[in-house]
Amino acid sequence: MALLNRWIHAPRLHTPEDGKHRRVSWLELFYDLIYVATIIQLGDALSHNVNVWGFIAFGALFLPLWWTWTGFTFFSNRFFVDDFLHRALVFAQMAGIGAMAVSVHHVFEGAPEKFVGAYVLVRLLLVAMYARTWVQDEESRGLTRRYAVGFGAGALVWAVSLFVPWPWFYLVWAAAMGIDLVVPFSRGIRDVLERAPVDLSHMTERYGLLTIIVLGESFVKILSSVVEWQVDPAHAVSGQDPTLMAFVAVTIVVAVWWIYFDDVAGSRIKPVRSGPFVWVYAHYPLTVAITGIAVGVKKIIFQPIDDPAYAAYRWLLAGSIALALLSVAAIDHVTERRQAELSDRARVNARVLSGFLVLLLAPTGAFMPAWAFLGLVAALCVIQVLFDLSMAPLGMDEEEAHHEQYMPLSRGAVQGATEASEPGSPSSRPSAVRNLGDIVRTGTPNELRRDLYFHLMEGTWLRFITVAVIAYVFSNVTFAGIYMLEPGSISGTEPSSFLHAFSFSVQTMTTVGYGAMSPATDFGHTVMIVEAFVGLMGAALLTGLLFAKVARPTSSVLFSDPMVIHSHDGLPTLSFRCGNARGNEVVEASVKLVVLRDDVTPEGVHLRRIHDVALVRDNTPLFSVTWSVYHVIDEASPFHGLTEDTLAESVLMVIATMTGHDSTYASTTHARKFWYPEDIRFGHRFADVIGTMDDGRMRVDYSKFHETTVDEEHAG
Repeated sequence: MALLNRWIHAPRLHTPEDGKHRRVSWLELFYDLIYVATIIQLGDALSHNVNVWGFIAFGALFLPLWWTWTGFTFFSNRFFVDDFLHRALVFAQMAGIGAMAVSVHHVFEGAPEKFVGAYVLVRLLLVAMYARTWVQDEESRGLTRRYAVGFGAGALVWAVSLFVPWPWFYLVWAAAMGIDLVVPFSRGIRDVLERAPVDLSHMTERYGLLTIIVLGESFVKILSSVVEWQVDPAHAVSGQDPTLMAFVAVTIVVAVWWIYFDDVAGSRIKPVRSGPFVWVYAHYPLTVAITGIAVGVKKIIFQPIDDPAYAAYRWLLAGSIALALLSVAAIDHVTERRQAELSDRARVNARVLSGFLVLLLAPTGAFMPAWAFLGLVAALCVIQVLFDLSMAPLGMDEEEAHHEQYMPLSRGAVQGATEASEPGSPSSRPSAVRNLGDIVRTGTPNELRRDLYFHLMEGTWLRFITVAVIAYVFSNVTFAGIYMLEPGSISGTEPSSFLHAFSFSVQTMTTVGYGAMSPATDFGHTVMIVEAFVGLMGAALLTGLLFAKVARPTSSVLFSDPMVIHSHDGLPTLSFRCGNARGNEVVEASVKLVVLRDDVTPEGVHLRRIHDVALVRDNTPLFSVTWSVYHVIDEASPFHGLTEDTLAESVLMVIATMTGHDSTYASTTHARKFWYPEDIRFGHRFADVIGTMDDGRMRVDYSKFHETTVDEEHAG
C-alpha cells in the first residue's frame, strides 16, 4: 500500500454509510506483529507463576496491553490517514509496546517502572494522533477532542503512579485504567457514534485477527513441547512421549477457534445501545482466557498421564476454558445469527452450562488420570462444535453470509443496502424451490426460531440418540464431580475413585440402586436428592420425546415421478397417480393440486402466484391401492394454451397435497409432491400397474408405477 502523501496530509473521518467497508491495511498487520512477541512474553510470565495471584497479575498486565491494541484499532477504523507522520507515530508505538513486552517479567519481580513508562509513552502517542486529527479535520473535532482529553488524563494518572510507593501504586493503576476504559462511554462520544458509526466490517476483522494471534500462542506452546521432548526426552516426566497429549490439546485449540469464528465472528450486533460496547469489552477476557489455555495445555502435556494433573494446572486450563465460554456467552447475549436455526438463547445457555461443567472438572480432576481429565475437557469443547454444526443451516455461500453479518443496525453499526433488480430483468425472476430442506431462512425473529424440542423431533434418529447419550453421560459426569467435592460422601466406594462416584450417579439417576453404595454425609444426601429430581425430570422428558418421535405417523403415499398430459374421455387432460405403498386403510382421503406460476404484472414485476387446479375427483372414501387424479385442461385451466416449449416459461412448479385418516395410527396423515416443468410429459399416459394373479387376487406392480407410454391419439 503506497503512501497517500510523502510527508503529511489531513486525516479524514471514515463512516461506512456509503456501503464501502474499510479493509485492513498492511500497516495494521505489521503493527500486530509486535503483539505476537508481547503475548508470548506474557504467556511465559504466567507459565512461571501458575497460581491465583499469578493469574490475576497476568490478567491485570494483559488489560493495558489489550487496550493499546484496541485504541490503535479504533483510530484506524475511524480515520483515513497514511503519511510519514502517521507511520512515524505508529512505529514509535510499536517500540513502546516492545518495551512493555520486555519489562513484563520486571513487574512480577516488583519493578513496574519500565512497564508503566512504556505504557504512558504508547498512550501519549495515541493522544498525539488524535490531537493532529483535531487540528486538521474539523468534521471530527467533537470526537477527537474527547478522546485526546480522556486518554491524556488517563496517561497522566498512569505517570503519577511512578511516584507512588508499593503497594499503593496498584490502586493508582486501577484508577488510571478505569479512566481509559470509561472514556468511550461518555455521552458526547456516544452521540458522535450515533451520527458517524464505526465500520463493523473492519472492526470484526481486526478482532478476528487478534484472536488468531492469541490462538497462535497455543500452537507455539504445544509444538514447542513436542520439540523439547524430541531434543531432550528426559525433559518429559518418566520419559513419556507427549505426542498423544499434544494431539488432544490441539483438539481443544481447534474447538476454541471453531467456537469463535463460527459463532462470534459470524454474528451481528443487536440494535441495542450497549451492544457494541459489550461486544468489544468481552473480547478482553476472551483473549486472556485463550492465552491461559495455551499455558495450561503445555503444562499438562508433560504431566504423568496416569497420575492426576497438578491442581494449579487443572484450574488454569479448566478455568481458562470456562472463562472463554462465558466470554462467548456474553458476546452471544448481544449478537444474533440471522442464518441460525435455533434461538439465540440456546447459544447463550449452551456456553454457560458448558463453562460450569468444564470448571467442575478442575476439582474432580484430582481423582482421575491426567489423560482422562484432558480428554473430558476436549470432549466438552468438541460438543460445542457439534452444537454449532447442528444449529447452523447449509446452503449460504460466503458472500451471502458476509452480507448477513453486516446488515444495517440502528445504533453504532454499519449502514448497508442491497441493490434490487430492475423489474422484468432476468435476475429479478425468483428461482423455484427444489427442496424445502435446502431453504436458508435468514432474518427470522429470535423468538420464532426452532426450539430444542422441534430440533430433535425434526432431526434424524442419529441426532436424537447423540443428544440423549451426550446429555446422559455428561449429567452423570457432572454429579460425579459434585460428589467428589467431598471425599467420603458415598459409602461403599473408594473416596478417591471418580469411576465409583460416576457409577453411583448412574444408579441414582436411573433409580437402579443395587444397595452396595449409598450417601454417607449430609452433603451426599443433598446432592442425591437433587440428582434424583433431575433424573426423574430427565427420564420424563426423554420418554415423552421418544414416544412422540416413535408415534408420529409417517406417510406411505407414493406419487408418480412424472405428470402426463394426454387425451382422456376425448379431452386434453393432465394426470398423475398416487399409491398407498403400505397397503393399510386411509379413509376419507382428499387431494389438492395447485400450480405456482411466474406472472408479470402490468408494471413489469415478476410475482409468484398460486393458481388452484380443478380436479375431476378430489376425494375418495377409501385409499388403499392406487388413485389416478385427473385435471381437464379447458379454458379455465392455468395450463390452457401451454405447450411443451412454452411450459417452462411460466410454470415454476406443480404441488399436490394429500390428507387422510390413517386407520393404523388413528390420526391424520399428510403427503405432498412437487413437479417441475421437466417432469411433465406431453403425449404420454401411465403404464398399467394393476393385474390379476392366477388365484384371483389383485396385484399392484409398483416397479412400473412411474413408467409411461406414448399416447398415440394425443401425439397425433
